[in-house]
Amino acid sequence: MKALVYKGSKEVELTTLEKPVLLDDTDAIIRIVLTTICGSDVHLVHGHIPTTPGYALGHEYVGIVEEVGSKVKQFKAGDRVVGPAAAYCGGCERCQKGDIMHCMNGGVHGSGQEFGGLSGSQSEYMRIPYADVNLVHVPEDLADEQVLFVGDILSTGYFAAEKAAIEHGDSVVVFGAGPVGLCAVQAARLFLPSQIILVDIDPYRLEVGARMGATHTINAKEQDPLAVIAELTKGKGADAAIEAAGAEITLQQALKCVGLCGRVSLVGIFGQPVSIPLQEAFMKNVRIEMGLSYLGNIRKLIKLIQMGKIDLTPMITHRITLDEIEKGFKMFEQRTDQVIKVVVRP
Repeated sequence: MKALVYKGSKEVELTTLEKPVLLDDTDAIIRIVLTTICGSDVHLVHGHIPTTPGYALGHEYVGIVEEVGSKVKQFKAGDRVVGPAAAYCGGCERCQKGDIMHCMNGGVHGSGQEFGGLSGSQSEYMRIPYADVNLVHVPEDLADEQVLFVGDILSTGYFAAEKAAIEHGDSVVVFGAGPVGLCAVQAARLFLPSQIILVDIDPYRLEVGARMGATHTINAKEQDPLAVIAELTKGKGADAAIEAAGAEITLQQALKCVGLCGRVSLVGIFGQPVSIPLQEAFMKNVRIEMGLSYLGNIRKLIKLIQMGKIDLTPMITHRITLDEIEKGFKMFEQRTDQVIKVVVRP
């Protein structure tokens, strides 16, 4: 089968791998009908997340079930499905405590042996472990593109909004108008804040963010975000901030922009150590939340999409085939051609 493989030294290549097979009677093999390129893929290729090269990338997918193991009861050949970027078993000690992010038997798709050696989605086929636990049926009334992001970036954006403890009428700031930040904007809307202030340096991404629910946008190249946020919140500071950029400056601004007893939710991935204004955050009693995203809300998020509460399709800027994925990866990696999200249909 064709697959985009991480070759090492920041290089990827569309090449041929063996089609995955059932390794356990709880497995399923799915044919990929839609996948995408994610920021985590770039972090892997750039070595920010160290791994051994030689594996197919990708972890966001919509697929059609081709084959299931003898113990799989909820799915059959022909079912259209989605699933989490990080598979979990549902039965280990961590899963039983609800901590599926640290499953003792799971792993992250398309992330190499260091993360479980699970199949990547930037390919023609994937093996899904613990299929009855991880896979979710896609409703007939939803298109592939509508549900593509539920298993990773939408779950991450929703996790970020939950951890920010947004309440009705709050002022919320989202730093970073990339895919996760835009998902956080959509998720924040569900909690009925009075303001969602989006901060970035890319005018096009800010424009898309406004279409997706941001009430105010700040171009940090043209304005001082802290001054504008102070003005918009009448000097009190924001009630909550979500850092989705993974940069030291935006982390510092997130901590500084919130008022007394503010909440800061960190979901951006930092490639190196950062410094923070800890004394200021301490004196304001700022609460900081962070950690691996909870991916157990897929069914809930699909329902919200069905209800028209969430629509992530405006951030899809490019549609390509698997044969074009090397070019698409470079475009996403280098952020050219106003790219936000590239979807790939094998």
